[in-house]
Amino acid sequence: MAFLGLGAMGSRMALNLQRKGFEVIGWNRTAGKGQPLAEAGGRLAGSPAEAARGADFVVTMLSDPAAVRGVTAGPEGFLGACRSGTGWIECSTIGPSAAREMAEAARAAKVAFIDAPVLGSLKPAADGTLVFLVGGPADEVTRVRPLLEAMGRTVHHLGPAGQGAAAKIVFNMLLGTMLAGLAEALTLSERLGLDRARMVDLLGEGPTGAPFLRMKAPLMLTEDFTPAFQLKWLEKDLGLALLDAYRLGATLPASEGAHTAYAAARASGHGDQDSAAVAAILREMARGPAGA
Repeated sequence: MAFLGLGAMGSRMALNLQRKGFEVIGWNRTAGKGQPLAEAGGRLAGSPAEAARGADFVVTMLSDPAAVRGVTAGPEGFLGACRSGTGWIECSTIGPSAAREMAEAARAAKVAFIDAPVLGSLKPAADGTLVFLVGGPADEVTRVRPLLEAMGRTVHHLGPAGQGAAAKIVFNMLLGTMLAGLAEALTLSERLGLDRARMVDLLGEGPTGAPFLRMKAPLMLTEDFTPAFQLKWLEKDLGLALLDAYRLGATLPASEGAHTAYAAARASGHGDQDSAAVAAILREMARGPAGA
């Protein structure tokens, strides 16, 4: 099988496949990122087409819709190298519109497509405990389930092609707005003279207590933004949610506000830090004429 995209998430997912008995041929635009897979017994290809040639399955785990389009077409694109019936498992977060576009491209190439973005960041990817949100034909989901279960703990089939991608942007839209809301709550606490650490404890005791608070609030307090999920990707995902909402004629004012905050944080140099770094820009924005 071929695995295209050996970045922070993809490299860990490919390693789980290799270690659990699947023969993996990997490709990444930056070839050096494939070294862990090679050391684990996998092979590396010089192009997406080379990786996919003769493969029963192709997994893509890339940054955005443009990156996925970049590996599908052209002389080095993998779709032209696939044999009829090859299964394409698209794990990137690209939104439902792009996922359905990819499904059409796959259909034209006689390739079976499912979208299967994941819930979870670096540790679940390494541990093989990701959650897959899947869209596509039921028989194809059954066919690829052993591969998904080698990388994750749960597989949710949500309907036809595009529905897994739709669920993922809904999830990340909510995550992004909640993180921005938490950052604003801590900022206001500070401006009101409250102890931020004590407020985190209180927020955890009430109806606002949630796993994301336990994971991200300590990072906001210490400003340790070592990335588990980089801020620039959450900004991108909020943008995808807003794009599909616009296409549907819907308005998402809370998400629009959150997206503005993440865009400002990225512009201020926080893009490669953890998504919790949205707190840094909101804290800075709150320091006005009234003082720190």
